[in-house]
Parts: sequence; structure tokens; C-alpha cells
Amino acid sequence: MKRSLLLGVFFAVALFSYAQTEPFAKRTVGTNFNNAWEVLYGPNDSLWVTENRSYRIRRINVKEDGVSTFGASTTLVDLFAQSAAHGITITQNTSNFPQGGLMGLAIHPNLYSSDPAVRNQKPWVYAAFVYTKGSCPGSNTSCIYSTKIVRYTYSGDALINPETIVDNLPGSSDHNSGRLVISPEIENVSPGGLHNQYRLYYTLGDMGAGQYLNTTRTQRSLVQNAFEGKVLRLNTESDGDAGQNAWVPNDNPFFNAATISAEDYVFTLGHRNAQGLVWGKVNGVNRLYSSEQMDRTDDEVNIIEKGRNYGWDRVSGYCDGNVNGYTIGTTAIGTTATTNEQFNCTSITNHKEPIFTMFTAQMSTINPSDNSQWPTVACSSIDFLGTSRIAGWSNSLFVTPLKKDFVYRLKLNPAGDGVETTYYQLFQGDGGRIRDMAISPNGRRFFIARDGGVNAGNGTIIAYNYTGTLLALTDKPGEGPAAAEHIDIYPNPVTNLLTVRGKKEFQKPLLAQLYDVTGSVVQSKSSFQNSFTVDISAQKSGIYFLKLYNGNGQLVETRKVVKQ
Repeated sequence: MKRSLLLGVFFAVALFSYAQTEPFAKRTVGTNFNNAWEVLYGPNDSLWVTENRSYRIRRINVKEDGVSTFGASTTLVDLFAQSAAHGITITQNTSNFPQGGLMGLAIHPNLYSSDPAVRNQKPWVYAAFVYTKGSCPGSNTSCIYSTKIVRYTYSGDALINPETIVDNLPGSSDHNSGRLVISPEIENVSPGGLHNQYRLYYTLGDMGAGQYLNTTRTQRSLVQNAFEGKVLRLNTESDGDAGQNAWVPNDNPFFNAATISAEDYVFTLGHRNAQGLVWGKVNGVNRLYSSEQMDRTDDEVNIIEKGRNYGWDRVSGYCDGNVNGYTIGTTAIGTTATTNEQFNCTSITNHKEPIFTMFTAQMSTINPSDNSQWPTVACSSIDFLGTSRIAGWSNSLFVTPLKKDFVYRLKLNPAGDGVETTYYQLFQGDGGRIRDMAISPNGRRFFIARDGGVNAGNGTIIAYNYTGTLLALTDKPGEGPAAAEHIDIYPNPVTNLLTVRGKKEFQKPLLAQLYDVTGSVVQSKSSFQNSFTVDISAQKSGIYFLKLYNGNGQLVETRKVVKQ
């Protein structure tokens, strides 16, 4: 059954929000960022940052070894200074400045290798940016820009030899999207050879078509042979085909080698403004997750799948009818009309619903003139944490919002294809619009980039270091009973029922007591059976300790338990 059918008339999915309870120590990485757009954890304990207004890519040292200079910055490339070499024109600080500027950044996996020979084989870094202001049609309208994706060679402390991958993408003052990621593994394509390689995935928004300064711009998200409102898929290196086909994977869903056009690059369509894109692996399956800004309701978290259509601008969020009777975007291509989501969901070929929205409301309850009260949070990025030694954090998505002063943590279900109903609010109270985040390889350091507000050169990046109790390296969450000499206590982590099973007879009654990390008893249960269950569903997520006493009051077992 589709989730939209479960929502019902009142959209009464039980969502539960919890503020952060885990302890973190803060450390400022830097305070002089000119609107950091992308923050990547790079090789050798560094952050790689794009600044969308100053068109710089910088490498920031974040080693905490007591020797290195924490926060030291190196400019790897300055596009303003090198605009001639890039064949571009950039106009800085104009009233029609593009929303993105210098946006997405991706580092080839070879550069993370400890082997110099591997690093030197493909020392490539990829960047996407808006450039060359074109026409500004009419009055009080946005200007038409261009966008390109380039590949640099990383050499020492510089990015050199820019090579254009694609340069005819549209650009705008709004909804450029601009996230760029590389597949987590080599993707094989017949006939093989150079066709087997890592791929680039790039989000391109609808250019703000139909709203604000872009009211005269045509909505093309649902047009297959158009770049706007798409996730594109490209090669990371030439596959040997002729001309522009060298950068287009031959197994893209709408590929036609006769003449390379927009549809050859398209991986998915029907997007509004997907500013978040990340790969995550759950139970051995790699999935591409995105976060997407919608209109007044239903910011989306999606799983991006080949050839699927995500419905904008005829569907917003689930196929639940909450926007029925209202205009969203321009609805039908080149026209304005009211929406019927249920009909549109069934009429759009290969349509796919989101796995989560932030958040769903009836359009009739929303004041269109008060953006601050809309249930949308303006998702600006998304990140993924796999196996984690922080209790309950494994397989989580992190969504940064522009409208809130915290980061959302969304717990994925065991299959990785859905989101549980509880979400968490983290890293709150440090001000500024949150633009992006990065997670260190150990999963315990989180780097949050915040815009500088009216002062475009005063953005900050803050490191949040987890200081709480860590799961043991031997803990394997979700892999069945924990083996002990006399007692099994499982599952661990646990969501609801914790099973205690004695493998030998004990003096009765048995007493199980659950302690929180402060040492307080939060739950007790006695049993005259050798095996029984303890329902801990009412407890908050976190670390607990279960102590089991026999009928003589002797402690027979202590076990750390993780409540999800």
C-alpha cells in the first residue's frame, strides 16, 4: 500500500520530534567564509569548501593532532582571478546575482587512496558553477545565466587544467540546485572498457520558473528533452566516444547517440529544487538520497532511481491531494491551472513518491504571503551516516534547513528505503542559515556551514565533536542475540521488546532492572520463567544497562543495551 493512502484526510502520520540529548563539544573551524555552499570531507583530514559568492575552492585543515594548525586555509582555485583561463565572465555582487554561483564539488575516489600511484593516476576534482550573465528580459525579472561542470587536476596546493565536461546547462537567479556527487563504486556499462567507471550525478533545478522574478520563465521540469528540473548523470572521464558523447553514459535512461541533447544526460526528471544529494549504503544496497525544496508544503526526501519521474510541477510531496484545487508552479507546461494530485500521480509515467516530507499540510491552511509560517523548511543539503558508534545513529540521514537553526536527523528503516516516524533536532542555537554539513570518516565529528546573513563574507563552519559513550567496536547492531556463557539478551539495539533468555536454570524469581546512563533505575520486571521479555518501548533512545539478579539477589549479568 502506498504511504499516501495511509495518510488519510487529516494527514495524521504520527511524527515525533526529539531535541538533541547527545553531548558534543564545539570548535570553530573558521569565520570568514563567503557563503560556503559545499563542504566535503577531503583527503588527509581536510574540508574542501566552495564559496558561492567569491567563486573560490578552499582546503581547510581539520586535523586535531596537537601539531597541525587547525583551521588553516589554502585557496586551491580562484575563479574570479582565473576567469579567462576558464573561458567565462563572472559579474560579482550584482542585484541579479545567481542563487548558486560556485556550487557543487566532488573529489574522485582515487584521491582518498593512501597509495601515491593510485592518487596520481586520476587526481581529479569536479566543480559546478553559474557564469556569464545573459539577457534580462523585461523589467524586474531575473537574468538568464549559463552553468558548466568542469574537471580539475589536483596538484600540490592548486586545482589546475580545467577541462569542461558540459557547459550548456541553464542558470538562474533561483533554483539552480547544484549538488554534485560521485557514485560509490565503478558502474559497469556494455561494451565495457572506459565505459566502466565512476559516474557524476548532478542536480539541476527548475530555475525558479513561474515564481517571483522568474514568472516569465517556462516550467520545463517534466519536459524530457530539457535540462531544467532534473538529476543528470555524467562520466567522470571520457569513455572514448566522439565529441560530447564522451561524457555521456551510454546506459542513461533516455540516451540516443544519434545527436547528443539534454535528454541524453537525464537520469530523473520532475524536480523543483533538489539542493541535497548523497549516496548511502544500507544492508549492502547503495541508494542515492536527495532532499528537495518544494513550494509552500512538502519539502521532500527522495530515493533517486533511474528513469523515474518525481512529479513537479503537478505533484508536491505525496499523492495525497493536499494541494488539490491550487496552483503549484505552473502545473501544466506553459499554463497555469489548479492541481489534482491523485490524477496526476497516475497519469505521470513512472512516477515515484518521496519517502518523507518536511512537512505536509493542507494548502487551504497556509498563508501564501507569510513564508516563515509555511511548513517547508527549505532543505539545503543531505548527508548519510552508516555504521556508527553513537547509539541509535547508524543508518541515518541528516537534512540541513535554511529556515531552522538546527539539523534534522532522520532514522532510516532497516531496509534503507523509508524513514521512521521519529526525527531528531541537532546542533541547535548557533545562528545563521545552515547551508551544508560534512561528516568525518569516524562518524563522530560533524561540520556545519552557516551563511553569514547580510554579511556575505562572515559565514562560519563549526565542528561538533561527540563526547558521549561510544558503542564497543565489537558491537554489531541488529545481528541477532548477543552470545554469553549463560544468558542471551537480544536484540541489541532494541526498539520495543528486549528478550532475556537463560541458557541454564536460575533461582527464581529473576529480576531485571534497566538503568540509564546516570545510574538511575528506569524500569524493572520480575519473572518466574527462565525466558521472558521486557517492553522498553516507552524509553527514549539512548544507552542503558540491564542488570539481571537471581532469586537470591545475586547479580548474574550486566549488559549494555542500546534503545533505538
